[in-house]
Amino acid sequence: MSNSKPTPIDRVQIYPITAAIWKNVNDSGQVFYGFTLERSYKKDDGTYESTGSFGLSDALLIAKVADIVDSRIRKLYDADRQAARTDSNLERDVA
Repeated sequence: MSNSKPTPIDRVQIYPITAAIWKNVNDSGQVFYGFTLERSYKKDDGTYESTGSFGLSDALLIAKVADIVDSRIRKLYDADRQAARTDSNLERDVA
């Protein structure tokens, strides 16, 4: 078993908001995509942190990031469907 930490397959950022897009596969092999949001901020000591808590001033940026995420995930699903059709056609041609 691998101990490597999962990594997102894509990121969308409009600073300070970042979305990470994740690919998940269930036990039956079905693929699902999801996303997480975080807001970066600079602490008084100059280091950067992130949080999943948002304020009113973040709302419009979250909406813009979410719109981009929606488009990217839809393209991922489309690519998966196209690949499945191609694989199906190849299997049919071999049989």
